[in-house]
Amino acid sequence: MNNQFDEARERSCLLAPWGHPAPLLRGVLTKSLAQPITRRAALKKFGAGFACMALTGLLALPTGVSASTLGPLIELSRPNAVGTCDTGFPGPPANWTLNDTFEPFLAVNPVNPKNIVVVWIQGLLQDIIAATTFDGGRTWQKVPVPFTTCSGGPYLGAGDERLCFAPNGDLYAISVVGMDLPTRGVAVCKSADGGLHWSAPITLAGPTGLIPTDIAVITADPTDSRYIFAIWDGSDNGHRGPAVFSRTTDGGRTWEPARAIVQTTPRDYVQFSQLLVLPDGTLVDVYQLVDVKDSGHGIQQSQSLQVIRSTDRGQTWSNPINAVTMLPLYGGPQGNNLTTDPDTGQLVQDVDNQSVAADSHGNLYAVWGDGRFSNFQYNDIAFSMSADGGFTWSAPIRVSQTPLNIPPAGRQAFLPVIAVAANGTIGVTYYDFRFNDANPGAPTDYWLAQCKPDSTRAPANPANWGNEIRLTDSSFNLETCGTIVGSFFPGDYFGLATVGSDFVSAFTQVDQDSVTSIFFRRVKQ
Repeated sequence: MNNQFDEARERSCLLAPWGHPAPLLRGVLTKSLAQPITRRAALKKFGAGFACMALTGLLALPTGVSASTLGPLIELSRPNAVGTCDTGFPGPPANWTLNDTFEPFLAVNPVNPKNIVVVWIQGLLQDIIAATTFDGGRTWQKVPVPFTTCSGGPYLGAGDERLCFAPNGDLYAISVVGMDLPTRGVAVCKSADGGLHWSAPITLAGPTGLIPTDIAVITADPTDSRYIFAIWDGSDNGHRGPAVFSRTTDGGRTWEPARAIVQTTPRDYVQFSQLLVLPDGTLVDVYQLVDVKDSGHGIQQSQSLQVIRSTDRGQTWSNPINAVTMLPLYGGPQGNNLTTDPDTGQLVQDVDNQSVAADSHGNLYAVWGDGRFSNFQYNDIAFSMSADGGFTWSAPIRVSQTPLNIPPAGRQAFLPVIAVAANGTIGVTYYDFRFNDANPGAPTDYWLAQCKPDSTRAPANPANWGNEIRLTDSSFNLETCGTIVGSFFPGDYFGLATVGSDFVSAFTQVDQDSVTSIFFRRVKQ
């Protein structure tokens, strides 16, 4: 990282716009001892570049898209809401501290949009903490959700948590829980007061039968508070494969027995199911199908988005619909996306967890990491949409706005999330390394790119994406994050939702004390 801003880059900024034109965790977590980039040093170093980029971004703003303004960047997860309490979760030895946090998710109360709730994992898969605000994000209260023993619950470990609000304002939190890594279940807690108090967990699946292997998701029917839907990646008799579904029809008092709604063959499996409810009441599951085979030259896998639909609130489901082929740049010991430290080549944990959203017209949108736009030099953020409820999908386009006039290692964009605002604006958040240079450390930032479609601006056209907003105040050093099986680990997923036309985001970065922490920011339209 150079101490001086590159004057040639500063002079050329107007000529070369930044924008593009047209599971429960596995492995050993460790903590790097590299020093963080301080806010003062980063601002001094990159200030001229930020001003140049902001001006260029405004010049390149797509027609009809208004400029956005940022609310304050608020660190939510410190101090630790459970103090020094240690559940004793029997994970492998690690330097990850009880203060480190990751994988935030958030939800907005439809009854009171000033009530926003963020949840995250605290420590080494030990606790799920909720932060709730009733003034739109200015002030927050932290409350441990009682899944684990330090939070008043029965389990030692918890992770892969999600939230949803029912239309009456009831709030549900779901998590993969367990007493150790091999023995996992799925449980749900409920809050009737916007996240201040929580019920004891109800277990939806335990260590036998269709046990969970990874990410659990919970979604409410937006028209009937009695119906809440849950889905997770399952394992059937030791075979990682099916998508497993359960629901409640009485507001969470009882849940139907878990059942597989997508069956797989011995050579493929489902991962990252995400549930959406369309305006006509159709329930949609958008998931990845991973096909694993031995080509004779080693194990290969292909990856695609598929869709199943239910018109009776999850009682019956359609056959799978092939949506789009995903072409991420693969690598690493777990077959994850090949996202790397731009200086050292050390892997960044990037599981290519797709993110999906729906708008008020029933259009479906999906984003993921993809290598096709760079001829597989690195991953960009790909986007595809369906205007017919998931039956057909547009050709993928690049929507990440990471500059193309920098070295390829700095162009990597990863870990996207998508949401749609009330005015139809589509927002996509992601990380990248655009400010990296030759000095030690991996300066990392978090961004929001936007598209406001209308009759003349289709989201499937990359020229209609822009209005990129930097959500980090200054670059943080990714090398100070914890690692999982040798890969830097900012998390598998992050929170993005909307309040009217505003976006609200919860994401991970390393703070001034080298603690991996959860931050919240509101983008006002």
